[in-house]
Amino acid sequence: MATVQDVMTKDVRTVGRGEVLGRVRDLVCSEHIGMVPVLDGSGEVAGVVTATDLVAGGVSRVGVSDVMSTDVVTVTPELSLTDAARLMVDHRVHHLVVIEDGRMVGVLSSFDLIEALAAKAKVAAAPAPASPSGMHAEVGDRIVIRGHAVGGKDRRGIITEVRGSGGTPPYTVQWLDDPHDEPHSVIFFPGSDADLERHDTTE
Repeated sequence: MATVQDVMTKDVRTVGRGEVLGRVRDLVCSEHIGMVPVLDGSGEVAGVVTATDLVAGGVSRVGVSDVMSTDVVTVTPELSLTDAARLMVDHRVHHLVVIEDGRMVGVLSSFDLIEALAAKAKVAAAPAPASPSGMHAEVGDRIVIRGHAVGGKDRRGIITEVRGSGGTPPYTVQWLDDPHDEPHSVIFFPGSDADLERHDTTE
């Protein structure tokens, strides 16, 4: 499960309580960020200045302490992204300050969450890698080696185990013409001479 520390921004730009809004506006514009944490003299988070605070603050010479939001929503690095998203919705905020051992270690934004979701969706939508033979089988399917490759007679075997991902080779096969007294399965890598018959195919 993905957690906050997997996608949070660690290189966070901050300002002190004595900073003025003009400086914060410059920082927001140059760094393309939507929130700046405000630290007190001991380095702890005293508040945050958001884009909304900047608009409401007005004059550039106004101090950040006069407009910053002190009701800061914090999370730990180990929190799941699902729970972090729920906190954003519940508190109607776009940023969470990440705290570990009493110190800020990062910031998680709603954009970080969207990027993580988009990456996950891209992986889920990606097609399964094709096997060299292009074959995708299930247990119970039959492998057929065509006669031209084995002296004029087709050879069939039942797949007892799929060892590749997504139904790809190799397969464990029990050959139907196996001369052994006991079932004797072998690991088989299909070549261009092999075809697949689904287990519900009737001959």
